[in-house]
Amino acid sequence: MERLRRLSLSFTLAVAYVIAGKLGLMLAVVHPSATAVWAPTGIALAAFLRLGYGVWPAIFVAAFLVNVTTAGSIVTSIGIALGNTLEGAVGCYLVTRFAPCSASFSRPADVFAFTGLAALAGTTVSASVGVTTLALGGYASWGDYGAIWTTWWLGDAAGALIFAPPVLLWSGQLRRGFRPRWLETSLSLLVTVAVGVVVFSGWLPAPVQRLEFLVIPPIVWVAFRFGPREAATAALVMSTIALWATVRGVGPFALEAPRVALLSLQAYMSVITLTALVLAAAAADRRRAEEDRLREARDRVRTHEALGQSEELHRAIAELTSDFAVIVRLEPDGSIVLESATDGFRRVTGYAPEELAGRFDWRRLLDVDTFTDASIVGERLRSGERLSLELRIVAKDGARRWLRCHAEPFRRGEPDRIDRIIASAEDVTDRRGADEALRRHQEVIRELSTPVLRIRDRLLILPVIGQIDAQRAQHLTTELLSSIRINRARVVVIDMTGVPTMTPDVGHQILKTIEACRLLGAAIIVTGLSHAIADTLVSFGLDIGRVTSLGDLQSGMEEAERLLGAGRTLAGTDSTGTSGGTSSLTGGERPHRQSP
Repeated sequence: MERLRRLSLSFTLAVAYVIAGKLGLMLAVVHPSATAVWAPTGIALAAFLRLGYGVWPAIFVAAFLVNVTTAGSIVTSIGIALGNTLEGAVGCYLVTRFAPCSASFSRPADVFAFTGLAALAGTTVSASVGVTTLALGGYASWGDYGAIWTTWWLGDAAGALIFAPPVLLWSGQLRRGFRPRWLETSLSLLVTVAVGVVVFSGWLPAPVQRLEFLVIPPIVWVAFRFGPREAATAALVMSTIALWATVRGVGPFALEAPRVALLSLQAYMSVITLTALVLAAAAADRRRAEEDRLREARDRVRTHEALGQSEELHRAIAELTSDFAVIVRLEPDGSIVLESATDGFRRVTGYAPEELAGRFDWRRLLDVDTFTDASIVGERLRSGERLSLELRIVAKDGARRWLRCHAEPFRRGEPDRIDRIIASAEDVTDRRGADEALRRHQEVIRELSTPVLRIRDRLLILPVIGQIDAQRAQHLTTELLSSIRINRARVVVIDMTGVPTMTPDVGHQILKTIEACRLLGAAIIVTGLSHAIADTLVSFGLDIGRVTSLGDLQSGMEEAERLLGAGRTLAGTDSTGTSGGTSSLTGGERPHRQSP
């Protein structure tokens, strides 16, 4: 019976692989065997992770059938099938060896580990083996190796990231059993589908067709409201709608060339899927933490009720808290008195409990900015609400510290009146500092992002804002050269209006970037270069005379249009047989300088 079940699963897996593979290769543009849409990678990876390495024969046979019925020979099909099979096995090994819990997508770290190991690293095997096999067999040119490999790898990586998580999460839930919320789930699915259809159907008027970011809110809602399983499913549904629309020639991505459109779409949906999975994992992790805190608070209440007012109560509170615990008495007139505290109170705040025993002495402990919050918290506790919050205090030595507090109303006398509050606190100052440092790093990362904008055919603009250091200059070079190759740009306008200063090293890097762009056949126009930057560069011996510099962005755009028009004129002259050599846009343009 077990053998029959395994055979049935293998046959079903092979059929699903073949169908998905044939559909993906129907969208091949750069080469019949390389496509930007390759769901079989996700199917194979999920199969290896769920069923084990014993499924390799089904994957190998299915991959062979897909390729032998598409292009190439039997030998090349065997080589490609071997690469596809090894890809799933290697991805499974990397995940189980270095991040065994990542396939559950229960924490943000799990999502990033799965993406890096399975979607980015493991998929290089299939691309490398497959493209090399085609080149050796004479079915692909070695000169096209890079383009074919990139398309192949991106298709496999997107397939692993978009298709594997839903299969893994749903198969795991089916094994454990689950109780779905049908009404809310159905409404969320309908909203997701409706937004996807509106954005990618081409129904929107031309001025607002590029609104692909509108698909993010419903997916984010699903991620926060439900969990990783539903978030992965919503991303898969949105990817399917976007792919269907782009293949039909409608939607924001259909405006590009077919190869560029599919690559851009897969990269876009991969980022959306990664974002959805990370947010869902973070939300699920937070819910688990809150549930743990709630259970902990309930355990404390039961402990408090059992121990009463004895010394044993204080020892139990001290054991249940990481830093200190206090009991606060609520007087009938509304004042608050610190009744008792554990030893950790003095270690964290610097005050002995008796120093704050007066009716209003506790106010010395609160930071000025937290007085209003403290009043609101007091009212909520008097109403019987349990609270978990973070407050900033001022220690006796003047240091400001953050405390994570869990407060529980307690009735000791009259059953209908809350006369005490039991609270525990944890010093989270270091964690808050780490969060602030992380926020600053994220701001730096956002500043490092350098958008290269495609204004129209063959024309790019790179607005640079903020301080440029060596790392950002290198990032600028990489992004600009990549965009020139992808868009086949002939003119690039680099606007430096928002750059306050520049070091000589960065100036050298910028000039090298300009020379590299010229080698790719793109003319470079720099605008907004300030006197201060120009004087600094000249004072250090940098030759800015090689740079075509204009005072403002408007002048740069006009010069770019002139160069593009001159290029079309020369191209027309050459087509009639007139000698003209290459266009001025290949790096030999007449320098046009203007004082900034």
